[in-house]
Amino acid sequence: MKVIFVVPSYNIEKNFLKLTNALLSQKNEKWSCIIIDDMSQDSTAQCAKQIMRDNRFYAIKNVEKKYALRNIVESARLFQEREDVVIAVIDGDDQLCNDETVSLLLDRYKKGDDVVWTAHAWDINNLNISKPIPKNIDPYSWPWCSSHLRTFKASLLRDIPDSNFKNTKGEWFKRGYDQALMLPLLKKSKSRNYIDKVCYQYNIESVSMPERSWEEMDQISTINLVRARGFIDE
Repeated sequence: MKVIFVVPSYNIEKNFLKLTNALLSQKNEKWSCIIIDDMSQDSTAQCAKQIMRDNRFYAIKNVEKKYALRNIVESARLFQEREDVVIAVIDGDDQLCNDETVSLLLDRYKKGDDVVWTAHAWDINNLNISKPIPKNIDPYSWPWCSSHLRTFKASLLRDIPDSNFKNTKGEWFKRGYDQALMLPLLKKSKSRNYIDKVCYQYNIESVSMPERSWEEMDQISTINLVRARGFIDE
């Protein structure tokens, strides 16, 4: 079993070394990483190209803007026929903060889980909003507590139509992707689990959201729609 980190990225040159060094510090080497440059305007693409000298890293440079959710789902679907692949999502302006992360994840997945998330820390106050979800609870009706680090077995996507990741116009969600991604996965999971160890550093100063007030409104709209309609099973 192996962890594949998917990193949707936009203008992350300032965080690139922290991001990649945290991956390289993992004690368990059963991992690889896909860095997706979503049409950055800085040197993100060049940084990604250079890190590919290490064959654990693979870089994709988009020629159209896809935003995080579409980048994650399309990358994960490449592995959905494999039962031995775990997808772990790291936003490009964040990083891991625990060199045991890969080992902690693989330990849970080897026990039969198909969705796992961890505790995290915000850079301003070490706040962690992630918590366990009780068994037999519909995740769509439960308060959001499955935040960073978000991981799932790639094979779980076989049971989830892309319509769950799109708005009423059939367009991929641009914001609010954490719940748009995780709620369908949690709904279809047979065994989900929370690791109460801080593995993820969330950096509040995001360069991918320059107009935060507008983006936050879009995020709230996405979350409300996703929760109100529930899982779409075509």
